[in-house]
Amino acid sequence: MLVLFDIDGTLLRSRGIGIQSMEGALEALHGVPVDASTVDVGGRMDPHLFREISESHGLPIDDEALQALRDEYVRRMQIAFKDQTWSYAMPGAVDAVHAAHQHPEITSAILTGNIEPTSWIKLADAGFERSWFSFGVFGDEAETRRGLPPLAHSRYQDLFGHQIQPSETIVIGDTPKDVDCAHNAGCRAIAVATGMSSIDDLRATGADLVIDSLEDTAMVIEWIVTA
Repeated sequence: MLVLFDIDGTLLRSRGIGIQSMEGALEALHGVPVDASTVDVGGRMDPHLFREISESHGLPIDDEALQALRDEYVRRMQIAFKDQTWSYAMPGAVDAVHAAHQHPEITSAILTGNIEPTSWIKLADAGFERSWFSFGVFGDEAETRRGLPPLAHSRYQDLFGHQIQPSETIVIGDTPKDVDCAHNAGCRAIAVATGMSSIDDLRATGADLVIDSLEDTAMVIEWIVTA
């Protein structure tokens, strides 16, 4: 069984340092004040946020400008996380990921809208070992979130030498976008109400399992291996 964990709102929160770093990067590059506080970030892809925030402030969105923004964003995130702890794990998340990693029938991986460098920074800061995840698929590797599960299947095959079926794949996330990307690819979805979406909102998505948190580790693992 392949389990794909979302990061923000599912495994951890990072107190807004991502958006703060995007704002700071744009201000440093273009010399104008930037306010991205009204941007909806739930389930979004970082490259989409780079473009949306830039465009909303009348800043360039050509490839060169967006690459410069990405580089400055990563640099600022690296500095911020060296200075202090920003991330904290969601209830039960560390135990759930560790248990999934240890289970002989489960391969754990990351599926996130974050770009790769900042994904591992956030996870390490919140107490997740990189070795608990066999691989990841990230926000700059597909045009939309729906493109990430197929990429995960391809990466799984490259890594292990055999295919994994969508029916053997579970996406764990906290937003309707996580459920949508799972079901669009033929995977199952566990929706966790530790982000901005309510239990009712998540139930309305048709998620295969909707739970308040990952705190009941035994139940979550049993559901994964028997579903």
